[in-house]
Amino acid sequence: METDFVKLMTTKSDDGLEEYINNRQKYTSVAIYAAVDELKKRGRIFTDEEFDKIATDVKQQEKIRMQRIADSEAKRKWDKNLVEDSDAIELYSQKAISGFSIAFGLMFSSILMALNLNRTPSKRAIPLVIVFGIVFTVVQFYLLSLIPRNSGLTLATNFGGALILNSVFWKKFIGDETPYRKRKIWVPLIIGILISALFLSVMILLPAA
Repeated sequence: METDFVKLMTTKSDDGLEEYINNRQKYTSVAIYAAVDELKKRGRIFTDEEFDKIATDVKQQEKIRMQRIADSEAKRKWDKNLVEDSDAIELYSQKAISGFSIAFGLMFSSILMALNLNRTPSKRAIPLVIVFGIVFTVVQFYLLSLIPRNSGLTLATNFGGALILNSVFWKKFIGDETPYRKRKIWVPLIIGILISALFLSVMILLPAA
């Protein structure tokens, strides 16, 4: 049953109502505005500046709350098919694929997806995934070379490629409803870090060559 905040505020003291306003980060927008309206009825005058500050804070708080809900929904979506059943197939999760794509590039996460497919009846799709990773990476490097270096854009395109891997390849060749156990990521993580360190070392040494 939802709380009737308008009725609730009529039972509060003035100090109790001020609590909702002074510590508004703790309360919902409905409760805060109900407290404001009740204080107005009791003669409390809010300046335009004061009310704008309340409205701005409430809007920001709602934005943060909605982002948390969205993040929680995304997490549930990614983890919804995770099971502890020892008979279930062991796969690199969609979250891992997205994370590796952002950190190390789409080619790396395409290999993880190919390793997943190698444990399913869809092994025939492995070349397709690898080709996608290669083509995407080549096109990405070419397009990014045409504009000033922008790490944010690189991360965005990496994430976009991961979305394609998860929403197209995973959905088609593994299945959104396939239960699986989470495969440990330590080995590919170490490999990714070593490759990145090697690449960075080469980039640093090249100018001196």
